[in-house]
Amino acid sequence: MTLPIASSVRIDHPLQGIAWMVAGVFLLSVMDALSKHAVSQMSIPVLIAARSVVVLVLLLPWVLRSGGWSALRTRRPGAHLLRGLLSVCSMLAFFESLRLLPLATVIAICFAAPLFMTLLSVPLIKERVGAHRWGALLAGFVGVSLIIGPQAMDGELGLGAGLALVAAFFYAASMTCVRWLSPTESDLSMLVWQNLTMGLAGTVGLLFVPWDMAPGMWPIIALMAILVLLGQRCTFRAFRLAPVGVVAPYHYSELLWSALFGWLFWQEWPGANVWWGALFVVGAGLYTLWRERARTVFSGS
Repeated sequence: MTLPIASSVRIDHPLQGIAWMVAGVFLLSVMDALSKHAVSQMSIPVLIAARSVVVLVLLLPWVLRSGGWSALRTRRPGAHLLRGLLSVCSMLAFFESLRLLPLATVIAICFAAPLFMTLLSVPLIKERVGAHRWGALLAGFVGVSLIIGPQAMDGELGLGAGLALVAAFFYAASMTCVRWLSPTESDLSMLVWQNLTMGLAGTVGLLFVPWDMAPGMWPIIALMAILVLLGQRCTFRAFRLAPVGVVAPYHYSELLWSALFGWLFWQEWPGANVWWGALFVVGAGLYTLWRERARTVFSGS
């Protein structure tokens, strides 16, 4: 079964979408570094619940300024619930993988997410992916294989690598839903319903784990909430401005930030295979940009 297609006309702005995506990835990269520290200090359901509560508190002034409850009304509650649950699954797998692997390794494996987004955009929202983009997609998967290949063959990654790939898939599905929802739903409603679902899921998780967060972690949780809010706003804007297949490859810039943060805070540095793999995936993204610009110029738009 495919998802319904909105009837509204969409005008794409690929270069603007890419710029918003790069900004959003930087903010989310800082949040990921804070997450690696946080998961060493508390259980994952506590982290999800606490961060979601802070995000909802930060969103409250925006909700009130936008008309209160009326700004959150939706004719698509099932779609919001689906996206929220996908986000919960992604966060659970991602946070647990951070416990088991270095930050840059987790991020490198999660580079599969943009590839999954491009694949999912075809059956779910009927976006057209031409032969050139399929070629770039294949090159991207080759790059991801180079990133995880040597460690996987040596049996060093195990559960952590599997969780990172699961996180990438569910994240891709969640962000593809943004493109599906954006013609009828506001950024505000998507943020509120997503974090409400995640907060409720985290609260349910507290029934099975102890509340083990030290008071000194609240400022870090608050900063994480601010960063994820700003980062999501940027990525939402990117998906409104350009097709998934155009902006998704620019998630790859996260490797540079994660490598820098890993080196600064945990004395981690990606191996040569990670950088060779990144060469493929970044090259795929740059080729997609070149093709999009060429197509725009050729069409005279």
